[in-house]
Amino acid sequence: MEKEKMTKFKWFWAWDDDKEEKWLEAMSQNGWHLENPGFPCIYQFIQGEPRQYSYRLDFRTGSCKNLQDYLQICRDAGWEMLGRMASWYYFRKECHGGEKPEFFSDTDSKIQKYRRLLIFLSIFLPILINGMRMAFKREGSWIFSSFGFFYVFLLLIFIYAIIRLLRRIKQLKKS
Repeated sequence: MEKEKMTKFKWFWAWDDDKEEKWLEAMSQNGWHLENPGFPCIYQFIQGEPRQYSYRLDFRTGSCKNLQDYLQICRDAGWEMLGRMASWYYFRKECHGGEKPEFFSDTDSKIQKYRRLLIFLSIFLPILINGMRMAFKREGSWIFSSFGFFYVFLLLIFIYAIIRLLRRIKQLKKS
């Protein structure tokens, strides 16, 4: 008998990864276990027995060799990689005896995750700014003006994300 599957759409910002993890844990407690994180904001679940899982997300970029070493360390620590959504890696580990396993050994490791994400986002800022400048340079064309406003919108989202990530890092440093 094939198990029932469900697809859910849910939006989380990069700095709300802890909320996403808690949501995934609650889904597992209700018998819906993440099978595959698909396209951004789309989650595929498979029905099973309710379980206590700890879900963790990590943002990674880099060479394939470093990635393979990293994934092996995660497997050795008992974390099951469920998949990835862009550069976000999804892991889970079953909780035993009320313990809640941690993926990051210390606060600095969590901060490094957000710093990697900041660097990744910062790479796109010059591209957005240049695209916006080029679109607004072409006078008289509503199409290029529309692209310009689209670039402005994206730039504002990127700036907002960077500010929120910086605030998250500051919050972690205080704790």
